[in-house]
Amino acid sequence: MASRREDRSGVKERIAARRTRFADAVSKLGERATSGDLLKLLVLPGAIALFGGFGAMFLGWYGASRTAREIEQIPYLISGGLIGLGLVFVGGLLLATAMWTSQLQRFAERSQGKRDEDASDTAEIQMEPTSSRGPAQRRRAPARRTGRTRP
Repeated sequence: MASRREDRSGVKERIAARRTRFADAVSKLGERATSGDLLKLLVLPGAIALFGGFGAMFLGWYGASRTAREIEQIPYLISGGLIGLGLVFVGGLLLATAMWTSQLQRFAERSQGKRDEDASDTAEIQMEPTSSRGPAQRRRAPARRTGRTRP
């Protein structure tokens, strides 16, 4: 009987330890990267890919221009031209994404400021004494429209 109780208490301790590890892991999921970190993760590889692509296209052109036969120019076209074009495309996409992300963050900051301002205005209206309001305002408080919020 005593061994069963000890086993049950050991199981309960393991369950409690597992729950705390799970809670710690879930709390770390809520942390967000700062906007500067996100932009660095997009801009730096994008710029490297863009310049690397142009470099590969230049090397492909340079190699193809040094050969007299057209059949020898095809490998230069494939290795330099197409791979370089792909790198330029990916780099441009990453840079456009970084620009779009920064614009969305600015928009979110502006809309958050407006929501905070609206909330403070609403709080001021609710704090006004009712005796200073007219008869029509005593019946209901003015309705304020706020923009939709994103989760």
